[in-house]
Amino acid sequence: MTPMPVPLPVDLAGEPLCVVVREGKAGETSLHTHTCGQLLYPERGATLLQTEHHLVRLGPSRAAWIPPDLPHAVLMERPYRYHSVYVDAAVYAETVFSVTGISPLLRELIFDAARWDNPSADVPSRHWKTQGILDEIRRAPRVAAGLPIPDDTRIAMVCRALEADPSDGRTLAEWAAQAGASEKTMQRIFVKLTGLSFQQWRNHARMTRAIELHSLGRRMLDIAVELGYSSEGAYSHAFRQFYGYSPGQLKRRQAQTS
Repeated sequence: MTPMPVPLPVDLAGEPLCVVVREGKAGETSLHTHTCGQLLYPERGATLLQTEHHLVRLGPSRAAWIPPDLPHAVLMERPYRYHSVYVDAAVYAETVFSVTGISPLLRELIFDAARWDNPSADVPSRHWKTQGILDEIRRAPRVAAGLPIPDDTRIAMVCRALEADPSDGRTLAEWAAQAGASEKTMQRIFVKLTGLSFQQWRNHARMTRAIELHSLGRRMLDIAVELGYSSEGAYSHAFRQFYGYSPGQLKRRQAQTS
């Protein structure tokens, strides 16, 4: 049975928005909702955001817009620091969940807003900075909103397990036996509800995690093992097939932009 989300109040103190910063070694929040909107932006570390229909891994280049009253949970498996920009629904009423890119301007405005409880902050300028944040959120480019999680409990079970552990090598036939369905039925439902075959979905989960692990500076062999590949070569081939360039080229691109 899916747990009921817990309403968590946010005190905006009469302001159109506020920023709350959280950090630690690891942590998680159970399924919950807010009456206001929330832009979730991880400054450091990787954040796994779960909604009813999506699993989204966020890094420092992306944020997620969570509409008011949308149930969600957050998992941080490593040292993290993230910013929650809570926005009064009266000033920004976007009702669709989305993942966005973070511009340098929006990032700096979020950092600045996190210090607004400082008595020395320039209060008169907050109005213009608030408008800047809202404008940047509206204009931020939308990107793929993570991996789709369908309503079917049999498929959802497989999707969540594979996202949590992409190295899980169980075949669809083994998953079908656990779910009490035939392999053919499971494959048909996978394609119908996610638009991807079981193999494509698992590959997508592995490749999404791969980018995160490379950004953490992991060795290619360690990444290959963590994602369930038998060798560096097999992993490198799968990576190139998915992204169109090699893991080595990704490393050079990251070095050029850092």
